[in-house]
This record gives sequence, C-alpha cells and structure tokens, in this order.
Amino acid sequence: MYTFQFISLSELGQVEYKGEFPSCQYKWIKDWYSVFKNVENNVIGYKKKPYIIAAYTNNTLVAIVPLVKLCRVYCRCIRLEFIEFLDQQWSSMGNDIISVKPLQHSFVNELIYWIEKNINYHFIFLKYLPKSTILKEKYKMYHYSGIPFIPLSKYQDYQDFRTRGYKKRFRKQLDRTYRKIERDGFTFDLSFEDVNETNFEDIKRISRTKKLDGKGFLYGDSKKEEFYLKLFKHYSSKVVLVKLNNQPVAYVVNIECNGVRIGVDCAFDREYRTYGVGIQCMNGNIKYSFTAKNDQFSFGDGLDPYKFQFTHCAEPLYMCFDFKYSFKSILALPFLMYLINKKDKEVYNQLQKVDCNE
Repeated sequence: MYTFQFISLSELGQVEYKGEFPSCQYKWIKDWYSVFKNVENNVIGYKKKPYIIAAYTNNTLVAIVPLVKLCRVYCRCIRLEFIEFLDQQWSSMGNDIISVKPLQHSFVNELIYWIEKNINYHFIFLKYLPKSTILKEKYKMYHYSGIPFIPLSKYQDYQDFRTRGYKKRFRKQLDRTYRKIERDGFTFDLSFEDVNETNFEDIKRISRTKKLDGKGFLYGDSKKEEFYLKLFKHYSSKVVLVKLNNQPVAYVVNIECNGVRIGVDCAFDREYRTYGVGIQCMNGNIKYSFTAKNDQFSFGDGLDPYKFQFTHCAEPLYMCFDFKYSFKSILALPFLMYLINKKDKEVYNQLQKVDCNE
C-alpha cells in the first residue's frame, strides 16, 4: 500500500532525485512554471495550478509525480479540465513518474484512485512517456513523438561515425557545400562559445530568418525567450556557430544532462542556404560531441526530417489518457479520441522509417 500527499514546488526542490529527462528535473520544472504560470491560451492552458504528488511506503519517499491542472476550451464553449505533467504543454524533453525507489505493479492503480478522490478533472493526459514507463501497467500507450539521437559510444571516433553513420550522398553534400564556400571566397570558421549577450543577438537574428520559410520564430515570443535564457543559465550550455568571413550564419545551442549533449535549438541564415551552413554547423557540433566524450548526442523532441540526415535512430515517446465519467467528458471523448488516434498513426508511420526501440 502506498500513501500520497501534495507537496509544494519549494518542497520538491529539497528532494534529492535524478530525473531520467532534463524536463523531469526540479530546476527545469521550477523555471517552466515561473515563466508560463500566467500565460493563458489553449496550448499552455488556462487557470493552471500545480499538483505535485509525493508517494510513500512506510514513510519512505518512493516516487514524485509533478502534475498540473489546467483548462482548455473546445468548440468555443466546452471548457474541460485536464491533469497533465507540469511542462508537457510546451518544450518537454520527456516526462514520466519519477521513481526514487522501485515501484510495484499496483502503484499506478493506487495513484490514479487517489487522484480521482482528491482532484476534480475531466481528463488525464500524460505525454512524452518513455517505453519503460510504469504507466503502461494500467494504460494503453499511444505513439506521440520521438527523440532522434546518435549513440556516440557505438563509434570509435568521429571519422568512424561519418563513414558508417552518414549516407554516401550526404557525405558528398557536406563536401560539395564546403568546396562552394571556399570557391566563393569565404573563410569558414567553427566557433564554440558559452551563450552570452553578444552571440544571443546573433542567435536571434539568424533564427528570425526562419520566418522566410513560413516557420515559427522561437524568440519572437517573450515568454519562450525568457524560458530559454533560464535554460541556458541553469544548464551547461554551449553554442556552436558557423562564421563566414567572421559573420555568424548558423548555430546550434546545446545543453548537457546526464552525460548527454542535447541540441535544444538550431537555425541557419536563409541568405546562405546554398552554402549548406546549417548542415555544416550541425556536423561540426556532432564532431565536437565526440571530442567532449559525450555518451550520446540528442536532437531533442521532434521527428523533423532534417534530423535524419545525421542519424537513423530515434527513441519513441508515448502518451496515455484517462477520464472521469461526466456529461462534458463523454461529449468531448469522440473528438479527443480522433486526435489521439490520428497522432498515434502519424508518429507510428514516421518511426517505421528509422531504427527505434519499439
């Protein structure tokens, strides 16, 4: 038998634990909530309230479940209350129940029963779950996303990776674009720097050019910029810059967590598209990861096609859900099931094209 109780964010900060994902760690959760708690929209949610649950056996802490209750509006008039992981709404790098001690199979049933008795809600939506999650003991897992990665320790060094990891056509593309850079009279430099005020202005300038391709500009949202600045400050962050004639034209920002280098943001100046500065920058970043003796390089959440120029591996992420029987939940269930099944099929089809631990 487990016992449960709510704890505050500050109390969570006093607990020593190791989250499998950076977004399970206290400093990430704390920063995320401090930035987004007052952001009100249908993605981040309305009326957010954290519910951090501590689980005990014989007065010994065995698990932490960092949840948030929020509202979303569907069909302009149906207001639904959701229980979700705190931070899964945007920027999550993976979520799960945080196990401090081994958990028994009965844990999830006891947890959900306790939540039903202590929190009012319509739906529980838990996303970005690893295959190993204990939640699969109770719920069906639906494909939701994936994290492309390079198992650096599998290769002897960068040259071994370049030969075995890249397709021949991509290796030729790297060589061809580099020759074009030299042929057109540019000096090519790779710079490895701590994120600071000067290069952050270059990062924003380059990122803004994504809008030319109809893509979102991350730092155009002041709250997202604020969160990323906290992220760069609280994790060991480095930016890799490609410079042509000393002008930064592409970047990759990395953080370090549990021996893994994670590329959390990257972009290239669209004016220099034909020079392949984006792929040159990421290639240099991967080469640097071998030099830094990282165990793994992660591209972060998202199955974007460009990532699979550099790797054929991805770790699948899942979601599960539950609901309380009520008029609103039964009314909304068919629409939400449609969205869940659609996402499940899309991500499953994407993962069939790569090597993944299904």
